[in-house]
Amino acid sequence: MIRRYFNPATLLLLALCCFSLSGKALTVSENTRISVLTCSPGSELYSLFGHTAIRLQHPETDVDVVFNYGTFDFRTEHFYLKYAQGLLPYQLSVTSYEHFLQAYIFDNRSVRSQLLLLDSVQKQQLVNLLAENCRPENRTYLYNFLYDNCSTRVRDILEKATSQKIQWHLPDEDKSFWNLLDEYLRRMPWVKWGIHTILAQPGNRTATPYQYMFLPDYLEEGLASATLNGAPLVSPTEMLFEEEPVTLSNPWYLSPLFVFWIAALLLIGVLHRYRNRCLLSTVALLLFSASGLIGILLVFLGGFTEHPMTAPNYNLVWANPLNLLVLPLLYRRQLPRFATKYLQVYTWILVAGIPLWFIVQPSVPYASLPLLLLMIYVSSRVRFRSPNKK
Repeated sequence: MIRRYFNPATLLLLALCCFSLSGKALTVSENTRISVLTCSPGSELYSLFGHTAIRLQHPETDVDVVFNYGTFDFRTEHFYLKYAQGLLPYQLSVTSYEHFLQAYIFDNRSVRSQLLLLDSVQKQQLVNLLAENCRPENRTYLYNFLYDNCSTRVRDILEKATSQKIQWHLPDEDKSFWNLLDEYLRRMPWVKWGIHTILAQPGNRTATPYQYMFLPDYLEEGLASATLNGAPLVSPTEMLFEEEPVTLSNPWYLSPLFVFWIAALLLIGVLHRYRNRCLLSTVALLLFSASGLIGILLVFLGGFTEHPMTAPNYNLVWANPLNLLVLPLLYRRQLPRFATKYLQVYTWILVAGIPLWFIVQPSVPYASLPLLLLMIYVSSRVRFRSPNKK
């Protein structure tokens, strides 16, 4: 839903256009066309859910530009830390329509257009609002994936320009935020598992049709059925560029669910067959290290960031940061009493968590269930420490 930051020279040139807009030098005419552009999802993580932008055509001044919410600058100080904390400043940028379209053609992503059927007063109001948003003191904002992104910004500015007279007619399909996101994640099962692990329980909330429009495709659908004073808000959708079909191969045997089940069953079988202390400690070291580090990440995202979907996270039941405390003790012949007690409690929490998962349906991915079973087996075996088999 976000695009990379455009060439500084292009932005400087178009900043002059924005300056003239903010000075209201540009007055709309009958020939002024304002359209909502919807771009299909891409293969990069930041583009998985598509993108929305606004195109302004003003033939009298040869202006044909795209207002692009949701861009960011990789050169921002402490970029990755701010991105992880949800504090990265996003911007409204402006680029030429030709530059914008060519970027999507290069990425092989479809671009569709819906012409807004506004009167001259509403068009002028929208242009003035876009110009106001372009001002240096207004163009930056804190991005929120669900509630304040490129799609919601376009929806909200349209409502403001039309004094909120838009009637939306999206059907209520009783979908949660996870249902909506999973429509785009099915083609990338490992990304889906990672996102379901990192994000959390708020995703299970049922979204309203109005909230569906945080996704560009749903905003496009909402615009297609929306009315303004009883008349259609947009003209029929026009295809500006249609992507070449690409078949993404995701064999079932490489999915997280299959890989984790095979790995869990093989490891449990080998550990049960050979009962080797060193092998058991090595597997426990890998499992507790991975789960503990994931747990630290989940605690950080849930407690120290501004992301809206990171707490509470029930993946902490198995990805517990306290697992890291056990690591230095795994190769000792006898575990200290506190470590034994911790593993006992941890094992029983995991055992209780499996039936509760089927009852409560928390936001824990299916693919993590074999990991829970493997953790139960390993933590219980580490507690009772079988001797090496002669």
